[in-house]
Amino acid sequence: MRRCHPLQSLLRALWQQPLWAIPFALFFGVLNDVRAAGWLKMYGVALVFAFAIRLCMIAAEVTVLPRLRSGPDALHNPRRLGAWAHGIVYGGAALIGSYLAAALTHLFILPGFLGGPRDWLVSGMFALLFTLLFGGFAYAAAFYRVAGERARAAELARAELAQAELRALRAQIHPHFLFNTLNTIAALIAEQPRAAEDTTTRLAEAFRYILRASEHEHQRLGDELAFVRAYLEIERARFGARLRLTESIAPGLDDLPVPTLLLQPLVENAVRHAVASRERGATIGLAARREDGRLVLEVSDDGPGMNGAPPSSGEGFGLHSVGERLRAAGPPHALEIDSEPGRGTTVRITLPCPS
Repeated sequence: MRRCHPLQSLLRALWQQPLWAIPFALFFGVLNDVRAAGWLKMYGVALVFAFAIRLCMIAAEVTVLPRLRSGPDALHNPRRLGAWAHGIVYGGAALIGSYLAAALTHLFILPGFLGGPRDWLVSGMFALLFTLLFGGFAYAAAFYRVAGERARAAELARAELAQAELRALRAQIHPHFLFNTLNTIAALIAEQPRAAEDTTTRLAEAFRYILRASEHEHQRLGDELAFVRAYLEIERARFGARLRLTESIAPGLDDLPVPTLLLQPLVENAVRHAVASRERGATIGLAARREDGRLVLEVSDDGPGMNGAPPSSGEGFGLHSVGERLRAAGPPHALEIDSEPGRGTTVRITLPCPS
């Protein structure tokens, strides 16, 4: 149970116990068939019981429980002082408080309240019954609160893990992109030094965008598309007319946020497996549209397709990295692949679309 400072407990008792006394007064008043004039006296009895039991429980919390927690058993096995120990201490305190209240009632409110052994037994039984009842409610509420706190902590840990995965996957893209682009530049140096120089300049501009974008989880779709176009210009220096581009971008989407560097690995994958693999090259298509309240992005090519299966992890880095990033982000983020041998491949990304 959550422990409060003794002064806080006393202050709470000042307004809580009069409220607790009301249902007890009603219960025992009906049980004893109290007449109209006796209800106020019955409420007084209930109030005495409420305060006596609460004060005894506060006293036990201040004096008994700290001693048990600091004992040798608690030092060797801190978990030993669990719900049962607390229940026994609070139950004993409630029983003592009940008999103290019964004695005060017998002396000052209802003479004869403890007229014989049976009255003493009944008083103790009621004290234990209500202690178990309300103690059970209190522990149920405490366990519910703890379970909620643990669930929130687990959800926070999952979110932090997902963000760490996203950062790691995104970080993998940078050296991969640099390695492939440097290969392009190396291939151009001997035969087209001017094109190699221009490509190096474009690469520097691309990396300025990468360094700036890496500081943020999301970028504008318009900026991501501009970066993809710049990347394709770098690749066009190598492939020339073999690399063709078509776009179908719905208006009004440029300001929508998308995960940083999400499209470039897919475009790179299309260049590598569709354009570079055939003498006649291929056409790469970029598409963006709203669909059913979500943002749909597509990277397509009319290359050889995947022969009914996605490429291996060594050849399909772009698909793997994007798929893992979307998986870590969770629904509605999704990736679909439509591929037919000889007819090309379309990679479809679904993202949440702010209204």
